[in-house]
Amino acid sequence: MMKIDILVNNVKTAGLDAVGNLLGHVPHLKASSVRHDHRPPGGHPVAGRIQFEHGDDTYLLVIEVKSDGAPRFVRSAVYQLKGYLAHARQSGLEDSGLRLIPMLVSPYLSPESRSICIDHDVAYLDLVGNARLAFDDVYIDRAVADRPKAESRALRSIFAPKAAAILRVLLRDPAKAWRVADLAETANASLGHVSNVRKALLAREWVENRKDGIILAQPGALLRNWREEYRKPAGRLIPGYTLFHGVQLSQQLSGRLNAKPHLPRAILSSHSAAQWFAPFGRGGTDSFYADEPGARMLQEALELTHVERGTNVIVSIPRDESLFDDAAQPAPGVYCASPIITYLDLWLGNDRDRETAEHLASKCFPWL
Repeated sequence: MMKIDILVNNVKTAGLDAVGNLLGHVPHLKASSVRHDHRPPGGHPVAGRIQFEHGDDTYLLVIEVKSDGAPRFVRSAVYQLKGYLAHARQSGLEDSGLRLIPMLVSPYLSPESRSICIDHDVAYLDLVGNARLAFDDVYIDRAVADRPKAESRALRSIFAPKAAAILRVLLRDPAKAWRVADLAETANASLGHVSNVRKALLAREWVENRKDGIILAQPGALLRNWREEYRKPAGRLIPGYTLFHGVQLSQQLSGRLNAKPHLPRAILSSHSAAQWFAPFGRGGTDSFYADEPGARMLQEALELTHVERGTNVIVSIPRDESLFDDAAQPAPGVYCASPIITYLDLWLGNDRDRETAEHLASKCFPWL
């Protein structure tokens, strides 16, 4: 507990110092008082207040500092600031000529968190450099592309393979409510891991709690963030060349594609899968996900040969075999990687691949 208290105090001190530094860059601004940890009688406490003069007016910057700038905590801080301002107005503070400005400070505020502040007319500042503050003739609006390593690690953990299996279940039917136990069973994940993912998604307001379980509140925000963090599944690639194409290729694959564990597993991926979900121009390469037995089966069935140039088949053997668990079957005997994985794989490609991904999304993810 002592370490947590020290961390919170350090963030608060750094945050208030950063606000002072920001104000120091405003010409003709003079701070007349600074007060930390203000708790008005019967009112909501805040991290600090800075009173300053600019032009002919006197302002009171009411500051709340949060060590976690995730949207859920930002929204709570915004309501806390609103409560403080309401109490201050009832106390007649504005009648004294002070102009009140609420401000939130955090180590990092994501674009979603900043939008919450903007929607509620709350100024903000984070220790990465993002800032927004407007009063009198002063307007500061600064956004930086940098993201703290801790935030990057947190996002990577949300989209790691074990967590990704949980996300794919949620995205399969965004309107469905899930209890932790049911979600764990469906995603073949532990209760503890599902609980951790649930906690992270709640903090970002991508899911919300309901009586019958959690439900995706912002599936579009989840998928857009995922596609920026997505990496191809780790594993081994087998490039090759086959003489079969079109109807002949389909005949060679007939009865051989499979997603169940009791047989060699091989499913269509990338453009090859997208053609079954949302046809959009034919790619020149046939792509598959397969386990080791499935890869050997494809090599034999398609008579794959190694060539230096002109590869027209790519077989990927992923370490994460959960990709087969939620494979789709758009037609009898045709197994494809899920639309979510297909979309993410295509999004990583060139402009033409992204066009295919966007077309797929328009057909399969109207909420995006």
